[in-house]
Amino acid sequence: MNMGRKLMTTILTIICFTLAASLISMNESYSFDFYMIMYLVYATPLIVLIGLPLSILLDDLLRRIQFVNHMLYLSTRILGYACAGVLGMYIYYVLTGAGEEILNFKETLVLTLLGAFAAILFVMIDMGLEVWLQTRSRKS
Repeated sequence: MNMGRKLMTTILTIICFTLAASLISMNESYSFDFYMIMYLVYATPLIVLIGLPLSILLDDLLRRIQFVNHMLYLSTRILGYACAGVLGMYIYYVLTGAGEEILNFKETLVLTLLGAFAAILFVMIDMGLEVWLQTRSRKS
């Protein structure tokens, strides 16, 4: 487990997620900079305190499985992270005391999809950094 890569992935995910979610969310009522601050304030603790530990746990579980096909491994990893993003949002709902509101599909759908989006973004950045660092270490 490369913790330096995971921390770099976390920082890059926070930046990319904040930019992407702000672009998607901005409207006539609230500007891009409002959403930048909002997503930065709310997403950073979630990604650091829930996303990073779930990522470490999921990578440890996937490392124990012997995949014959690399595409199956990548698909399982991406799907696993998407599920971890959904799980992370429900952990957030429980921690914030949402109560029965977490059972209201309409109320939780948008944030749950944003959680899955952040998790998929996390794994894509992590895989990109993994390949980049391996390529870089081979050249030296």
